[in-house]
Amino acid sequence: MRSVPGTVSIVTTGRAPNRHGLTLTAGCSLSAAPPSVLVCVNRSAGAHDTILSSGSFCWNILGVEHRDLALKFSGQDGSKGDIRFGDGVWCDLKTGAPSLVGAVCSFDCRVVNAYSDSSHTIFTGEVVAQTTRAGCESLVYIDGCFAAPKAV
Repeated sequence: MRSVPGTVSIVTTGRAPNRHGLTLTAGCSLSAAPPSVLVCVNRSAGAHDTILSSGSFCWNILGVEHRDLALKFSGQDGSKGDIRFGDGVWCDLKTGAPSLVGAVCSFDCRVVNAYSDSSHTIFTGEVVAQTTRAGCESLVYIDGCFAAPKAV
């Protein structure tokens, strides 16, 4: 799987002081009508149960300038829960799940379905609000490294 490039994102949920978030590459668009996405979240992640109980999440697509934030939300510094939100600027769109100001795009979602598979839950969400920032470069992860895609 290390050879498969993935868009780096942070999935967030909850409200202060009980916000949770995690870095992931297992997310994608699902449908244009209605606008829907899916994210795959490990059941051991702190955000997992909060997504279930709140019924919402925000899928924040990161730009290359968000590398350090991606590391923080991956837990590499030992932080958990609401403390991770000390970096970055966050706002609420519609559901209350934290949206990263300055993200390439953020999709605020209401959970439609949750499918358990192996160690993860596949959450599908209907997009109820979104933000987009033009002219930025997305952050990707491949072969254990962060990278920026280049046009060919």
